[in-house]
Amino acid sequence: MLVSSRAIGAPEAEGAPMVVLGLILLIIGLIAGISILTILGLVLIVVGLVVNLVPIGGTRRRVF
Repeated sequence: MLVSSRAIGAPEAEGAPMVVLGLILLIIGLIAGISILTILGLVLIVVGLVVNLVPIGGTRRRVF
């Protein structure tokens, strides 16, 4: 029997690791002066926030 480590009814944070990785890359890129890491960090932060905040795939039921 497989048991999920996630609590029942808890929201899934799919983009949270992406935001954390983006912050790490952004900080390393700014400190080291490597612009590609800074750009990748910013892109990962934006994509991670969009995935976390925008309901994709019909997660909400809309009633008209």
